[in-house]
Amino acid sequence: MSDLTSQLIALANDIGGDTEFSRAGGGNASVKTDGVLHIKPSGVPLATLAAEDLVPLRIDVLLDALHSDEEVDGDPVRAAARRAQIGDAGGRRPSVEILFHALIPDPLVLHLHPLTANALTCNEDGPALAREILGDEAVWVDYIDPGVPLARGVEAARDAHAERTGRPAPGIVLLGNHGIIVSGATYDEVAERTRFLTDRIRAAIDAAPAPAPEAADDLPADRRDALVEAFRTALGSEATASSCEGHARTSSSAQAGPVSRGPLIPDQIVYSGSFPLVLAGDEDEAGVTAAVAAFREAHGRAPIVAVVPGRLVIAAGDSPAAAQNALATYLDALRVAADADRIGRVRVMDERERHFIENWEAEAYRRSVAKEG
Repeated sequence: MSDLTSQLIALANDIGGDTEFSRAGGGNASVKTDGVLHIKPSGVPLATLAAEDLVPLRIDVLLDALHSDEEVDGDPVRAAARRAQIGDAGGRRPSVEILFHALIPDPLVLHLHPLTANALTCNEDGPALAREILGDEAVWVDYIDPGVPLARGVEAARDAHAERTGRPAPGIVLLGNHGIIVSGATYDEVAERTRFLTDRIRAAIDAAPAPAPEAADDLPADRRDALVEAFRTALGSEATASSCEGHARTSSSAQAGPVSRGPLIPDQIVYSGSFPLVLAGDEDEAGVTAAVAAFREAHGRAPIVAVVPGRLVIAAGDSPAAAQNALATYLDALRVAADADRIGRVRVMDERERHFIENWEAEAYRRSVAKEG
């Protein structure tokens, strides 16, 4: 491994391997050497990324694709990746975010979905909060569909920032309802920028008044167990995971954004679904089955997560690992929403934004890779 490649893998494993910053196959990382972008494959966890996993792509070809309006067959990012690919990718598909990795000049680029920072990025007041908390140390980009539109939005925001300040764009980009991009020339530079960003936002959250805890009666253990099993049976799932503690209890009220209004980021849609099934907690097996059927009728798909507000969160999957990941991803969303509401008001993805992710082939592929892993 080159020194830069070694630093990238260390960044991916050290920072991306921390569930504060990334979970399952979320996020991506890249290194540039000699005109070639070496990037994480889609669906491969940052925590386990190795040098031999990286997919090499020609940067000049990617930048041509970014700035071209030529019609292509199928997804334009996939078409650009095929044209830019060097050698045999061995069945690996490069991250869908290859284009914004290519346009950022820094050799090391890390894209994360961090819980603390997303309290700002998933916020109705995000742009104002970014200016207040981070000043000119970060670039803000409103939510844009991933792929070519997002890459062009990142480029435009970086250029506008540079024109306004008279200085090169900083190594931090905040992506509305998505995550962050942190770039630099060395491991230490990227790690320091990530710490700076996280510490500043965490301090703002901690300085804001905490909401009064909402009291809710505990569900008896046998009632919880019955609901978990009824949900599993209604879905025909192999496994479930559940929680009645922490954010499953303190941040899952009926008014919480992820409970009643929608998902916060694409990863939540991919792993936990756009909406949970909301239960009262007193349903028998027939009642849960009927609720699942009604949800399927209303949303065109089965739920992955069920919530008894303030009392219980259940997630289902075709393996214990999948169920646990769905639960953890949803609990992450509850935490982010609670923190967002402390410093502003949480912003959830709107209907058009949700539908794009729900029906995007690239996300279905990423989900399948994570499932196999």
